[in-house]
Amino acid sequence: GLLLFLFIIIYKPPSPTRASTAKMAVGDPLPNATLGLATSAEIASLMNLTQEMATDVASIRTNIADMRGSLESLGQRVSGAESKMGRLGVVTDDHEARLIRVEGELAHQTRYAGELWDRVQDLENRSRRNNIRVIGVPEGVEGNGVSGPTMLLSILQDCLLLGESDPIEVEQAHRTLGPRPAPDQRPRPIIARLLRFQDRERILRLAREAGELYWRGGKIMIFPDMSRELAAQRKCF
Repeated sequence: GLLLFLFIIIYKPPSPTRASTAKMAVGDPLPNATLGLATSAEIASLMNLTQEMATDVASIRTNIADMRGSLESLGQRVSGAESKMGRLGVVTDDHEARLIRVEGELAHQTRYAGELWDRVQDLENRSRRNNIRVIGVPEGVEGNGVSGPTMLLSILQDCLLLGESDPIEVEQAHRTLGPRPAPDQRPRPIIARLLRFQDRERILRLAREAGELYWRGGKIMIFPDMSRELAAQRKCF
């Protein structure tokens, strides 16, 4: 109603020209009626346009309200995510601190285990410091009631230049553990423990000086007895 009132006040119909005045005077008996119909149509068009604008504005307001609701929901979700991230950050810091402690303890235990392993290796090789390893002695020569130490002394006296004035005493002599090999396979080594360390060193020295040793037509070799780890370390030098 307000728009219609303003339109009626503001609207000014165009002044007719001479030609139009003459035409109206001659052939148009109802000019005022035609003008009224045009004005009513324009007013109706303006009313429709106003209603459409009002509908669009209402739709825009509804959309804005929906967007506000969505933004509020999104803000709440972001706040919840930030809260969770904060808690996760605290938990992560705690886990990192615990991991650092565990890594430190693991490094300490690793060093301690390495020290213990070195001590075990040292004890094992010290227990073997009077031992020699004889390789190449055929299987079965220990028979006929001959003990291991007696047989080993016989082999050493036949292969090395041992003096009678300083006899060598052998405490133990036996083959390495394992099944007896086939005749075409390599015989098992003999491990012998001497009573004195000096005897072991003298036997190794005489074996090095003699070069190749043979007993009953077969080649034999004499080495110091040691752990596999120590033997692997010596191979590196």
